[in-house]
Amino acid sequence: MKINREYLVEKLNKVRLQRFDFGDNEEVELDEVNELETKELVLLRDEIETLSLDIRLLKSFIDQRLRGRLDGKAFRFGDRIFRGRNQRKMVPYDQDKIIKWLGDDWQMAVRPSFRTSVIRKIAEERGENPNVVIESLFESVEGKNLDVNPVERSPKFIQNLLDKEDKIVEIYTDKKERDNGREANATD
Repeated sequence: MKINREYLVEKLNKVRLQRFDFGDNEEVELDEVNELETKELVLLRDEIETLSLDIRLLKSFIDQRLRGRLDGKAFRFGDRIFRGRNQRKMVPYDQDKIIKWLGDDWQMAVRPSFRTSVIRKIAEERGENPNVVIESLFESVEGKNLDVNPVERSPKFIQNLLDKEDKIVEIYTDKKERDNGREANATD
């Protein structure tokens, strides 16, 4: 028996049909896989890992396209809302410099990465300006993110804007722009 992508896809389709018929919690029944030799099982497992990597790469590629199309927007599809938004992350310039600055307080601020809220509090306790400390220790890196959430877990203003499926609306970051945007979208 030849273990390859075609064989794996055939087995995946059987698993998918069983899942649709019996639900996610039922154990999978594949008698022909039970009869495989150990070497064939290892080859099948390797093919699954390769396919998993390919799927993750494809999903990442699609997410990037969605982020680009939904930059500053939200889209409702079924019971999910897809939202493209900017993401701000604080990246340390020099981790050793931060540990040195923290001194004995390092255990409070490192869990497992640096907690900027705790570093701000420590700066205040030391009589230093928290904003200056954060700016001197961290670089602010902006990126784009794609959020996919159920409708009921999305912000209320987005739920109100996306009252029907397959609708794309502009999302504004501050409340005044958002209120003006709501009026503009209501006239479309």
